[in-house]
Amino acid sequence: MPVSSDDPLDEVLRPPPDETPEQRELRLEREAEAKRISLAIDASIKAERQARRKKRIVRLLLLGQSESGM
Repeated sequence: MPVSSDDPLDEVLRPPPDETPEQRELRLEREAEAKRISLAIDASIKAERQARRKKRIVRLLLLGQSESGM
């Protein structure tokens, strides 16, 4: 008995019932390649964010009397 799910993408992402072993192998290779590319993109975005944080300029305005002795 198939398990029913509330996720509408489950039906689309499920492998075809008449998939041959060769088709399955090809599908799994494509999924692995897509996963590798996705992880590379995520790593690139993370590195870009970290680089932007390091470049952040902080300006400080000190207010007070110029002859306060400090």
